[in-house]
Amino acid sequence: MASKKELFNLFYGESKDKLYRLCLGFTGNTADADDLFQEVLIKIWQNLESFRKESKLSTWAYRVATNTAMLFLKRRTQLYDRQTTLDTTVQQTPVAPGPEAAVQKEEQISKLYQAIATLKEIDRIIISLLFEKCSYQEIASITGLSPTNVGARINRIKNSLSKKLV
Repeated sequence: MASKKELFNLFYGESKDKLYRLCLGFTGNTADADDLFQEVLIKIWQNLESFRKESKLSTWAYRVATNTAMLFLKRRTQLYDRQTTLDTTVQQTPVAPGPEAAVQKEEQISKLYQAIATLKEIDRIIISLLFEKCSYQEIASITGLSPTNVGARINRIKNSLSKKLV
């Protein structure tokens, strides 16, 4: 049986990028995503011993991440006088001069994250998990929704994002 440290390191190596993108999808900017990512990793480490192996470690960790993200956002909105909108200013690291296509792609990704940041919390969770190639069943398990409801919400989310990105 692997030690807590070995299990965490294995999970971290396989899932750090996915978890970071999930955090970025929740916050809409890299500064807050960095803070949230660190908080998520701490929570996973602190609670790793409570993982009962009733699901995949990644499913359990996404659930920890979404719960942590929701608390993070709640604290943040309280801190900023209960604002109901998220800061949609995406702070990107400077893009090295290169082909126009790369710059356009960065702009499209930035716009996508800005649009995702305007969605309801549950919709941000669902679309972020979908981007990570989670199945409808995994998303349902993480969110507590039925797979059918997940499918319906995904269609509505896609339509909403399409309208915002036009």
